[in-house]
Amino acid sequence: MTAAVDFIAYILTVSVPYILAGEGMTLAGRSGMFLVSNEGVMLASASATFLVAFFTGNVYFGLVAGALLGALFGVLMGFFTITLKQDQFIVGLGLFILGTGVATMLYKVFIGVTLTPPISATLKGIQALEVIPIIGPVLAKENVMFYFAVLLTVFIWFFLYRTRYGLKVRSVGESPRTADSLGTNVTLVRYAMTIVGTAIIALGGAYIPLVFTGTYTDTLISGRGWISILLALFGRWDPRLVLVGAIVFAGVEVSALYAQVLGVPVPNQVLRMIPFMVALVIMVEVYRHAEVPKGLGKNYDRESLED
Repeated sequence: MTAAVDFIAYILTVSVPYILAGEGMTLAGRSGMFLVSNEGVMLASASATFLVAFFTGNVYFGLVAGALLGALFGVLMGFFTITLKQDQFIVGLGLFILGTGVATMLYKVFIGVTLTPPISATLKGIQALEVIPIIGPVLAKENVMFYFAVLLTVFIWFFLYRTRYGLKVRSVGESPRTADSLGTNVTLVRYAMTIVGTAIIALGGAYIPLVFTGTYTDTLISGRGWISILLALFGRWDPRLVLVGAIVFAGVEVSALYAQVLGVPVPNQVLRMIPFMVALVIMVEVYRHAEVPKGLGKNYDRESLED
């Protein structure tokens, strides 16, 4: 029983950065903004979060710092693609490279080279929830960011599908010209969703040093940012399906880790490849039937003849 509880609880813990990055990707994507800088943004956020948490001793200050840095990347994305009309994919790759550079620079400037890596405070489980029947032992092992990620998913779904502004966001993602003709400020909507979406993605990176490692390394994100793009495709840009996909992928990753611990006679490198092999298979299959916003990745210019 204890082993099963630990297994399920660890899957939920591992799913959080996938949920946050996937939901941020979905929110921006619904307005027509295709973000590919996620890996770099998450790494930069992880570095900033760790440094602030380490020097202040407060993990929540670290989370705020990470989100703000992510929002700054969102501003840059918006400026180059919405204002200057540059290609979203190319700008995204540029910001990915910038993010990886910023992450390393921040750590080296404030920490430098040390024999023993510094350790920051980390997020803990909410032990009070253990009294809940049946599921209490699992819930008690989850930290506040897991519950934040789930509630955020519910909020984003409600916002997109049950509010007038959410309808405007989706209309901009489907046909910005039509939305513009009906009085929607396409520029404002895309800027807002890009900044907020990138901040949420950054929280996915901020989560990792505060839960898994307590420190920062350049390999901390390990492809999670790229997987978030897959999750948006898998979920067909629906926050609820993105949540399910994040938990499923986390389950595959945790199962591979448990296989290593149990000494399954398979090379370690192969076991570490399994989650990404599964992701590749899913991506190929899902992409055939993927439903994406029609304006996704396309810049809008009121003066042009086409969207």
